[in-house]
Amino acid sequence: MATLAGIVLLGGQGLGLPVMLATVLAFVAAIGLVAFRPAFDRVRAQASAAASNRPSGTQAAQEATQRVRARGVIPSVGVKLADVGLIVSETTSDGVTFRRTREVDHDDDGVRPYVQFNADALGAERRAVVRYEMIDPTGEPAFVHEDVVYLQLGENTLHPTRHLPLAGGLDTQQLGRWDLHVYLDGELVGMLNFAVTPSDEERRSRLTGRAEPGATSFEDLLRRGSGSGDNR
Repeated sequence: MATLAGIVLLGGQGLGLPVMLATVLAFVAAIGLVAFRPAFDRVRAQASAAASNRPSGTQAAQEATQRVRARGVIPSVGVKLADVGLIVSETTSDGVTFRRTREVDHDDDGVRPYVQFNADALGAERRAVVRYEMIDPTGEPAFVHEDVVYLQLGENTLHPTRHLPLAGGLDTQQLGRWDLHVYLDGELVGMLNFAVTPSDEERRSRLTGRAEPGATSFEDLLRRGSGSGDNR
């Protein structure tokens, strides 16, 4: 900031006050972006390093590829899935933090998938379409995103530019086991399951739930709940 002040003072004679203020505001905004971005980039770097240390791909990538093969799909030639997973953002007292996980808390701010492809000479130096789908426990796609990317030779760590907002915004039936599907140029290349668990408040509500008045047995309570559409 001292450097910027010196620049403004030296050039102040030839600049009007509005231009000087605009310069200061632009500099402050840039500092904010620089301070926020490294946290996410560090998580990306960790994911890339984890895949690079395993020639056959991470355990998650092997699992995701095996599920695709079980469907009779032959993997793409020239591009190999080296890693796949999820990055969760969470607001804490220290600011926004990011972590890789397969267990997402409903209290988290949001979740987005990431993949790492290893492209050889046959699959590299070209444009490709990457599609991400996150399927909820009801079988409905809750998140769908496509990106056009340029595959470089070697490692390509990719993620969508947006995330699935959480912060307690999902329905109760959407808590549980989810599936992440990843497509490359329309071909399914990875399937990975993960969990979305109830928030702390939702856990407390379930533990402190009371029986409806007039229910004479547990079976009676279940019948009433089924008839009213209450899934607690």
